Amino acid sequence: MIHVIDRYCHKCHFYSKSGCTAILYKFFMTNTIATAINKEILEFTAGNKIATICCTEANKPYCFNVFYSFLEEEGCIIFKSSESTRHMQILAGNNHVAGTVIASEISLTKVEGIQFEGVIVNKDTVGLKASKSYYLRYPFAVTVPGRLWILELNSIKYTNTTNGISNKKAWQR
Repeated sequence: MIHVIDRYCHKCHFYSKSGCTAILYKFFMTNTIATAINKEILEFTAGNKIATICCTEANKPYCFNVFYSFLEEEGCIIFKSSESTRHMQILAGNNHVAGTVIASEISLTKVEGIQFEGVIVNKDTVGLKASKSYYLRYPFAVTVPGRLWILELNSIKYTNTTNGISNKKAWQR
């Protein structure tokens, strides 16, 4: 049941102009991750800003870069894009993605990054927590056209090769 409001909804705990987001609230509450994501993965993800996301259309790959924020408890990446972009049109037909985040500073002696798999969850309204996470991190994005999207991560592989010693961590929803 969706009830209409134009301010903060105490039932759903989100703001909405067009109506409450009971469905999105249910998404976040039922998709809170059961297995905690490793601390190293969380620190790396929080310390970086750009993800490369890859999608496919008719078995042809297409990649795009986004500024992202990360919702730790839900295991979700939040990014902003316009529905008219090629990648969002591709994702309308196939919402399964893979991608990477690499360290902003690259060194020959240290390679650090994550590889991930997940799905784009198509919601007309993104909840307050997701909006707050993204716009606090990227205040300039308020003026950029587009909407926020939720990438629900299903798996993450973290690699860190400091001084030639390979350290790998994995997480799965």
